[in-house]
Amino acid sequence: MRNRTKFTLSTIALALCSSVAIAQEDETGFFAKADTTLAHDDNIYRVTDDLAQSDTYISVAPELKLIGGFGKQRFELSYDGDYSKFSDSDDADFADHNFKAKLNFEHTLRLSTRLEAGYQKEHEEPGYINRIQLDMTEYNKFDQDFLLAGLAYGSEKAIGRFSVNYRKTTRDYTTNNLDFLDFTSDQITGRFTYRLAPNTKVYLETILTEYDYSPGQNFELDNTYKRYRAGFSWDFTGKLTGDINIGYQERNYEQVNIQDIDGLAYDGQITWAINSYTKLISKATRESVDSSLEEAGGFLRSTYSIFLSHELTELLKLTADAGYSNDELVFSSDREDERYSYKVGVEYELYRNITLAGSYTYEERDSTFEIANYTANVLSLSINISLED
Repeated sequence: MRNRTKFTLSTIALALCSSVAIAQEDETGFFAKADTTLAHDDNIYRVTDDLAQSDTYISVAPELKLIGGFGKQRFELSYDGDYSKFSDSDDADFADHNFKAKLNFEHTLRLSTRLEAGYQKEHEEPGYINRIQLDMTEYNKFDQDFLLAGLAYGSEKAIGRFSVNYRKTTRDYTTNNLDFLDFTSDQITGRFTYRLAPNTKVYLETILTEYDYSPGQNFELDNTYKRYRAGFSWDFTGKLTGDINIGYQERNYEQVNIQDIDGLAYDGQITWAINSYTKLISKATRESVDSSLEEAGGFLRSTYSIFLSHELTELLKLTADAGYSNDELVFSSDREDERYSYKVGVEYELYRNITLAGSYTYEERDSTFEIANYTANVLSLSINISLED
């Protein structure tokens, strides 16, 4: 009873905080949005059904963005948050933060530079990593910051454009004794883009990333991840837009007994506005991901998803999406994971800037390693309030 009383009081407090946060408006270039969601999840840590723990939680997710400029220079400041309070499992509570700042400089008609910096305080969704934590009582949480500097020669509308970016990222896990997953990475991305038509482009891109992990007990995950790809992007009068690329990837580990990975890589998204009230979005990705298991290298993950939205009326919208992913754990021939997710929802625009929504989500992991199997069902109700100039 005490936990439920605390949960009720927290619900009221968070709702009030949400109302205050979204009340700041009418500032030039300012956008604000807040989602308040009440949900019930029958497997909050995504473990095998015998150990599943259900709970009800409330989540408040504010988004703030300020965009402005001086002369030809542009800046953007943004903040995304996610504060969740559970009814019974106090240890499951989390408060995620994501701060970003961007600066774009146009030095000449052809030469431009950009700077970005950010800080994140996040938690990992346990269903999307390959680590099995059956005794989990708290989410894996980490702090992450990054700094990016970029240079481009050629405007966005130029026939040819070359750009290069350098990004440094540092991640530090703060819960569940995962220090061996702490890392610093240095990434260089080079891209050449050629415009075939006003809204149609092809490009060649190379991404080189060096990962420096904290040493574990008798192992270390340091590796170099290389991707080479060719892509095609288009926008056909806003009805059919997309960006797809295909290429080759390789991830080479410094420790000789950890298996390297190489092979086909691709990434793409296509959006089809079937008509003025129906939209279809499809995505596909094949990438290498570092394992979250001790003494194990990466794995190949192929992910496919489709999202459909349909407006029954100007105020009422139905949504549905489905996803599938396959994890090929190259360090173990005895394990392969398949993930399935389905979601259906309804949205009703109560006022111009207030939307009510409800949804049902089903998740499943079907693994050849039986203890990794799980299912989860989530029911949620939410209210979204947005303010925009």
